[in-house]
Amino acid sequence: MRFVFLFILMIVSRLANTALQVDISAKAAVLMNAETGAVLYEKNAYLPLYPASITKVITALYALEKRGDQLDQVIKVSKDAVSSVSPQMRRDKLGSHPPYRLEFGGSLMGLKVAELVSAEALFYGLMLSSGNDAANSLAEWVSGSIPQFMQELNEYVKSLGCKQTILTTPHGLSHADHKTTAYDMCLLTKKALEQPFFRKVVKTITYLKPASNKQPQVELLQHNSLIKPGKFYYPKAIGVKTGYTASSGYTIAAAAEDQSRNLIVVLMGCDKLEQRYRDTIALFEAGFNEPKIKRTLFSKNFDVFNTIQKKSKHPIKAALNEDVVISYYASEEPLIKPELEWRPISFPIQTGQQLATLSLYDQNKQVLATYPLYAIEKVSSTFYYQVLDKCLSWSMNLKQFLPLLMLGLGITVLFFSFVWVRRRP
Repeated sequence: MRFVFLFILMIVSRLANTALQVDISAKAAVLMNAETGAVLYEKNAYLPLYPASITKVITALYALEKRGDQLDQVIKVSKDAVSSVSPQMRRDKLGSHPPYRLEFGGSLMGLKVAELVSAEALFYGLMLSSGNDAANSLAEWVSGSIPQFMQELNEYVKSLGCKQTILTTPHGLSHADHKTTAYDMCLLTKKALEQPFFRKVVKTITYLKPASNKQPQVELLQHNSLIKPGKFYYPKAIGVKTGYTASSGYTIAAAAEDQSRNLIVVLMGCDKLEQRYRDTIALFEAGFNEPKIKRTLFSKNFDVFNTIQKKSKHPIKAALNEDVVISYYASEEPLIKPELEWRPISFPIQTGQQLATLSLYDQNKQVLATYPLYAIEKVSSTFYYQVLDKCLSWSMNLKQFLPLLMLGLGITVLFFSFVWVRRRP
């Protein structure tokens, strides 16, 4: 048998990690478990790069966090939100145009000045058509102005732990200071996927934008080839967002599901559109085809847990009635902290009596599982402590009956005093 003492249990157990082997040509890439946040694969994960239109994932996330319960609200499109200039004028450092100004030739939802459109429709225009005008309009709706929205958005991403993300526009058109990392984008996409409406929008193939005061009904089409019929259709994909500018190259934030795993891929700096989709599918397939590993942390037949009690000459021994087994993927390195909590010990201890609880915690201090520990043998206290316990027991009993004894004594004294007085001549 292996004797396991308490101080050993307090050590964090880091299990073996085997990174996925995938040949990725993108400049930066991350494959993440969408539920746990574990990174299965990374390449230049913390290198700041231009994200292009996957910026819209962040805009959608913050807008839903702030006003996701007001999707039916009608918004009047402002001139500032849809005004466009040439790319040279917009990017001129000495020019007068703000970073969020639209460019001729950029992707649009097709909004008109003073058009009345619902917030819901703007979200579809943002994520399906990659509308830069929809991004600006949502920013104004959420915060009153686009500069105020950008200030709030940067504070928000920092609060989520995205320390290398700096955003200057809500849409992702090129700007020297507008950068993020593949890892930060994975975290933000993971957060966005917690929003049911976001999940609904990003897997939609087509959306009919209702007729407005300025335009007739129009069909908006999905840009993400992973979720629509064609060369790069991937049946496990549930969407999210693609992007492209000359400065960023082709980018993507994608999510996919199968029976065992929910995964997120972020690629940045792809040279070709085909490369973006092939790399994404290769990463998803590597993750979904990875076998699970089982490991026994503690054995019911092998591990004995001990505690020392001064009332006994021998250690108190306890064991599990089942093995402690965890399952994990080789690419996901779990952090597990076992902790042992003993119950108050009272003698005699009987065989099979529960003495302690073994708990497993993850890196977020959440309980993964608990296991009871039972005495493997009968244990009595020493003769000295048995006598001492008896004396203490008698003393406690005496304390309980002391008021009655005092009352009885008082009644007896009164009775004999009364009798003595009656008998006096």
